[in-house]
Amino acid sequence: MPDRDPDAPAATDGDAPTYLFVLCPPYSGSTLLWNLVSTSEAVSALPTEGQFLPEVAELMRHEPWNRDRELPWPRIKAVWDAHWDHRKSVLVEKSPPNIIRTADIVAHFQPVAFLVMVRDPYAHCEGLMRRNGWSPELAAEFAVRCLEQQDRNARELAPALRITYEQLAGDPDATARRIEAFLPRLGRLDTGRRFRIHAVDGYVERGIEDLNATKIARLSTAERDAITTVLRRVPEAMRVWGYDYLEADR
Repeated sequence: MPDRDPDAPAATDGDAPTYLFVLCPPYSGSTLLWNLVSTSEAVSALPTEGQFLPEVAELMRHEPWNRDRELPWPRIKAVWDAHWDHRKSVLVEKSPPNIIRTADIVAHFQPVAFLVMVRDPYAHCEGLMRRNGWSPELAAEFAVRCLEQQDRNARELAPALRITYEQLAGDPDATARRIEAFLPRLGRLDTGRRFRIHAVDGYVERGIEDLNATKIARLSTAERDAITTVLRRVPEAMRVWGYDYLEADR
């Protein structure tokens, strides 16, 4: 399927709310993007990631990254629908494993739109290593799979808007305007709001800022080298998102 115009507005289905899925790997800024979208008065967001709602957590948290595991989506949708306020125009969800569940999402949620976001893989790896105790190699392999999957999502899903954490954190106003143009029923997003997020320095309340340098600085020379070795095997995944390899300081 050819790339769609990244700034083309999402279609709507009369007065039916639009399901908006934030597709973003773990530790890649999904909470920040979700919080920004939720500043819209037109939005109803779930109280937590949909995968953690108690009615479905046991189902969705068992092997969440297993592509072959079938989930009872009618049941999941019923639970999520019960938590959303359907008087709002946009219903938002952001569980990271959704990035590999898009065919099921399209089949069960209509009308639907997607925000597809990734983060610099070195910063992504730091979060995976610190939060999960993973090796640099394991983190880099997962980060690569996410870059590749998200590129497919951005190309094959419609409507979908492709953005990066760096765009969001580097120019919040411009990114917010792109999102508003993509889904006009959102109305205006407030980039000046402060949000409570789980960041590299713990749970904090802050505005939109780029934390990549802080995260990457935590990587040792050996860790950077190990990550780079894995990333160099997939130059197209790096190129398509505009990311560069880092040479560790020696």
